[in-house]
Amino acid sequence: MESVPLNPKLRNRLTRFLHLGIENPQYFPGCWSSHKCFKVEKLQAVNEALGNGINNVEVVNIILKAYKDGWYTRFDTIAFALTKCLLIGSPTIKEATYKAAAEICNSVEEMMLFGKFTRVLRTGNGRGWCRTIKDWYTKKDPMELAKEMTRVRSRHGRSHKILIRKCHVKIAENDHARDAIVKYALFGIKRARQLLENVGGTQEIFDYIQKVEDLRHCEDPIAAGAMIEQNSFTLDHVPGHLLTAQEVWDAVMPQFSLDDLLHNIQRIHNMGFLTSDSTTTAILISLLSNQEVIKKSKLTPLAVYITLCNYQKGSKPLKYERAKMAMEKLKRRRTRQIFDSNTGLWEWSVAKRHPKETKHWGIDMPPNQNVIAALHKLIDLTWVLTPPTNVRYLITMDMRNHMFKGRHFCKNFVLPRKNKKTETKTSPGGGGDADAEKPESKKRLLAECFFNCHVTPGHAAIILALQLLKREKNVQLAVFTDGGLELVTIEANFSSISEAEFILRKTNLGRVQLDAPIEWAHKNNENFDVFINMVDRTTRFMELDLSERGGRGQAAHFAPPPDPDKNLVDHCPVRALYRYRDSHVPNAKLIVMSLASKRVLTTDGDHEGVLDIIGIDEHVPKVMDAFVLGQFL
Repeated sequence: MESVPLNPKLRNRLTRFLHLGIENPQYFPGCWSSHKCFKVEKLQAVNEALGNGINNVEVVNIILKAYKDGWYTRFDTIAFALTKCLLIGSPTIKEATYKAAAEICNSVEEMMLFGKFTRVLRTGNGRGWCRTIKDWYTKKDPMELAKEMTRVRSRHGRSHKILIRKCHVKIAENDHARDAIVKYALFGIKRARQLLENVGGTQEIFDYIQKVEDLRHCEDPIAAGAMIEQNSFTLDHVPGHLLTAQEVWDAVMPQFSLDDLLHNIQRIHNMGFLTSDSTTTAILISLLSNQEVIKKSKLTPLAVYITLCNYQKGSKPLKYERAKMAMEKLKRRRTRQIFDSNTGLWEWSVAKRHPKETKHWGIDMPPNQNVIAALHKLIDLTWVLTPPTNVRYLITMDMRNHMFKGRHFCKNFVLPRKNKKTETKTSPGGGGDADAEKPESKKRLLAECFFNCHVTPGHAAIILALQLLKREKNVQLAVFTDGGLELVTIEANFSSISEAEFILRKTNLGRVQLDAPIEWAHKNNENFDVFINMVDRTTRFMELDLSERGGRGQAAHFAPPPDPDKNLVDHCPVRALYRYRDSHVPNAKLIVMSLASKRVLTTDGDHEGVLDIIGIDEHVPKVMDAFVLGQFL
């Protein structure tokens, strides 16, 4: 069949999936907990675009463009979308997909993840798959290939040995260096040397592989640390039996990027290496303040703040199964510890460490205050690392007490069942902290960010707002009030998180109405390209009187306009945005951030330029930038 132009709605759904992991205009950080969320029935846009043998190569081009632009947050969506094209597409689409895969799968992790999805979706290991895998092994520089293959030996249940045999790699007759690497993967270093040791061009390759093998079999941590420093080995090169040695971590940490460093801080602390006078602490703090390391990264202040909060709490947020396992380990640990009432800490009552205890030997130590101070300084050094978007922002935040309190009571606004005889209240109270309701009419809520319960919604909103304020030229900050909103003036060059919090919380605060910023801009003839509303939960609209809830559905979901006979004002933020586009900025966008609840649906998915963000993670700033720049609609 001939190629059919891709429907704009299908294009939007596809690009949303590539950037958000879901076809609807919603970003859920928690949907990335495992690859189990990627099932055959996901990404129906590809089914509709390529069904019935349609040869629409534009789908593959969109995936390739999303990868090259670099605005996607995780490679999983790119690999899954490519594999879905193989599963659904015609031979023409499959040929284009394999060509794109050869351009996209550059690192060994990317190549093996693509192989995992082809195995899970059962697309087969035909000639196209074999050619793609063979190209990965035959087109890289031999030394680069040796480093990649020794760094990552296997992933997702497949090793290089299995892949090489399945795709039937054939090396050119004069390519002896690459042949040595392939034979090493198939037979090991000893047999490969016997076959090719005296062949020219293989000595450098064998020398490097031998150093990696020496590290794998080294039992002395001091000698292993020296080998790592001398050869600039990464953490992936380090064998498991050396991962609890302090000398090894001291040697491998300078090879870390800033993202890897933040990812491993808690792990290093749990092994007991971050004491006040340890060399590991000195190396860590020096790297966290190293200007060259910081400039090479694209780290955001939110990512640093999440790491800081997790480190202060002693662990990142755990799901139920992980938390249950952690409690069992804690009980076993307490049987070998004694509580010191003077210091308030648990001390080990044994001198000899059990092998399973080595990586948790320092887990009961309090956080190192010098590391915490270094992370606070790092936040101030990362405000402008990401490039500006050069658009006009109006950021409106709810800064009332419930955004910062750990736990509080809110009125339960769940609708009563029809079979129960209950009196319907026409005007509920203020919710949050406003009214004194009966205990049975309240429910306990957590003022914690969804997917990152160690971070309060108020501080997350302030950090995201300050990053845009310090990075962009045209940013207006405001807070929700009973009358709509109130602008807040904060100096970008002299404000800190605590200073901004003080200024924002002392203003005239009031109840949330998500369309208020757009209506204010429309009334005052202000031009903004992006409206950002930051609240803990969008059900705050239930604090309003019934006359002020027009156009809002249950749990603040998108709903049709109110009945004209009821004389209600339409307060739907999406329709307010469309009215604003007609009279002011045609391409204005709206971002609604529900930081502490997943019950949000600002749009039904058919409106362009509207995005819901549920909770936070370290990728939220990148998602916002990509949305603002029109990478997905």
